[in-house]
Amino acid sequence: MAQYIERPTLLHLCNTLQLEGLSTKKPRITKYTMKPTSSSATSVPSSLSLYRLNGSSGATCILIQTDALLSIQYRDKYNEDKEADTFLPDQMDISGECWEDESRITMSWKGFTVNIYFSKTPGGERWYVNSVDLAYSSSNKLFEHIDRPGLDVKLSTPPGTLLFPTPVGKSYTCDNEVTITMFAQDENDKSGHLAKLYLRELRMQSFMYKAGNAWGPTFQCSATGTYRDETAPIAVGSTLAVATVCTVVGYGLWRYFKVKKFQYGTMA
Repeated sequence: MAQYIERPTLLHLCNTLQLEGLSTKKPRITKYTMKPTSSSATSVPSSLSLYRLNGSSGATCILIQTDALLSIQYRDKYNEDKEADTFLPDQMDISGECWEDESRITMSWKGFTVNIYFSKTPGGERWYVNSVDLAYSSSNKLFEHIDRPGLDVKLSTPPGTLLFPTPVGKSYTCDNEVTITMFAQDENDKSGHLAKLYLRELRMQSFMYKAGNAWGPTFQCSATGTYRDETAPIAVGSTLAVATVCTVVGYGLWRYFKVKKFQYGTMA
């Protein structure tokens, strides 16, 4: 008796190819995946990176700990909008300046450079980030089939930026993901790019002047990410006080002239 051998049909072959394609496809790294973990000599969790800038005395001036992702929106030569992502690596070229009321940290990797500028509020009670900018070439290999290669691109936060206001001596801490948006401030910009810097599990401190990685006490970010200006209650209180005085004085003048008019009317 002849043995029956089942021959693969076209449907079987298609299903096999489809399953093989699905099994070998690599997941796309997005803003919602953690960067690859690596061992570290510090006590920082393996998913986080620690960036430090020392002053001329050797003491730490700026300390940043985070899991950061840079995402850049651009257009390719097929006139399609694209998005390119790159993690900020553990090891970067770090430089900067540390002054009494101003400081800057510059972080460079794979053709990208991020500058973060810090300032103190008048009176020196709080520190904050007043600007973040990004520089790179549109010919960077990260961009596939970009429409305009060879451009020197510079993106930054808008003027008047006030991020992470924190009492001096304390470290800003936020478990929520923080997003910093940067775009071209030059009206002659030809790139049309927009960048977003995503900072997760952020801890940051400037104007430290401490040896080693010694953080100051934590200053937790609010749920809404807003900052309550402590001068507002003073201004409101002063306004109410002035309004009260004006009301009392006005009422006194009204009473004075009203009574005086009544007296003159009675005498007549």
